[in-house]
Amino acid sequence: MRSCRHFLTLAAIVVCCCGCSEGPFSGAFSTEKSAGKEATVDSVDLVADESSAVAAADSSPAERMRQRIGDLFGSVLPTLNQARELVDRHASLPDSSRVPFKPDKQSNAAELNELLDEAIELLGISEVSDYRQRIRDSNAAIATAHTNVADYRRQRVSASWAKDQSQLDKVNPFELSKEALDESIADELERIKSQKQLLVELKRSFADELSKIGVEVDEDGVESLLSSVSGDDIVTMAVVFDNIKQVTTQLQELTEQSGEALNVSKRYYGMYVVMIHVMDRIQKTFVRDINRKHIPKLVEFASKADQNIEQARALIKIDGGDPELLNANIASNELTRETANLYVEYLQRNADLIAAENRRAQKNLATAINTYDTVKLSSDVAALMNTGRRDFETLMKLQVPALREFSNEAIRKEFQRMTLELRGGG
Repeated sequence: MRSCRHFLTLAAIVVCCCGCSEGPFSGAFSTEKSAGKEATVDSVDLVADESSAVAAADSSPAERMRQRIGDLFGSVLPTLNQARELVDRHASLPDSSRVPFKPDKQSNAAELNELLDEAIELLGISEVSDYRQRIRDSNAAIATAHTNVADYRRQRVSASWAKDQSQLDKVNPFELSKEALDESIADELERIKSQKQLLVELKRSFADELSKIGVEVDEDGVESLLSSVSGDDIVTMAVVFDNIKQVTTQLQELTEQSGEALNVSKRYYGMYVVMIHVMDRIQKTFVRDINRKHIPKLVEFASKADQNIEQARALIKIDGGDPELLNANIASNELTRETANLYVEYLQRNADLIAAENRRAQKNLATAINTYDTVKLSSDVAALMNTGRRDFETLMKLQVPALREFSNEAIRKEFQRMTLELRGGG
């Protein structure tokens, strides 16, 4: 059995958020269309989608990247600006207010965090996210195919051969012959084979896209990211950070193009500060979720396994049950306990790494606040933002550990089962 180390590149500069404990890694957005114009809108969207598809096919990777960054910038800018306005007014608000609907620091902080979560959702979109979803879809297709195979095999037990079917059975779509079921089973097995081949290519492309945003992983590292409850959040942090760098570059260019107009420069630098809040919020939420949600649940798994083992051994001692079955139960619970303990160790190391990064980042808090105050009075904003951009370019490599003994098939399957329980809340 072996362990391996993987590297994740993240920012070295973040500042404190306003302290809300709500998680930013979820969210939903919807759009509404006018019923009277629905057909027209759908037609226009169809033409636009086809045109976009043709343009994407004809464009170079660099052109597609510029288009993606432009789309990202346009979608996230309004949210960043709204959040900036809340940051600007926060210090002037009272700590609390008894007047209904009158803003105070508490309500302002809650509203700000909602906007930060919205920004995280918008900044979390990239090719990496697309490949991650395609991998999930492929895995789901494989699981469905396996279920279908099991169902067809069950039906085959009581099915008749085609030559033995009555004329009525032959035209009944619910009365399949053994031959028809064999064909269906073969089709599903072929589908599984095809999806597994697709998964190999998708995972390779996923790793390639990760490397473009600073996350270097090998094949085992990809499996760890895809299988662990923390993997999605690690990828999200990397994607958001990479997009923040891209948006920061755009803000700097706009600041320079504005001719250092003070009101424009202040607005753009304020948006930059908001994005640093976004990074801080992701890191703090990552650590909090591991320590307060995932690890306690895994400790429960291990504790329950211990209880089951103790009970089974007691029954064996007094000859109170089938020894063979009880010993099998003991082995199963020992696997659960071992995997839970390995999972806790894996998550704790990840949490410690991100927490250490966040602690080091607090040293930049006073500077960031002072810099923003300076922006309000200074016309040298482009230079200040350029300094901030260089801070983003100064990347730190974090060693994100792989699960020890993840190469063990039994542990890997139990690990994946626990991940499903953790994601589903148990």
